[in-house]
Amino acid sequence: MKQTVKEQILKVRDTRETNMFDLGMVMRIASREGWYELVGYLTDRGSHKEYAHFILTGETEMGADATP
Repeated sequence: MKQTVKEQILKVRDTRETNMFDLGMVMRIASREGWYELVGYLTDRGSHKEYAHFILTGETEMGADATP
């Protein structure tokens, strides 16, 4: 996960406007604020597992046993 995406996720969280697992709303907030790197990241369905891991643990890297 790129540092820019991580920072934008945290900015969305800091708005306190949505549940962070409501990806549609997260993308709407990010789009509204001009955080297009996050919108692009969440548009890629392959990133959803990594995103959920970050939301739950605060870690950007998944363990060696996790599938990307």
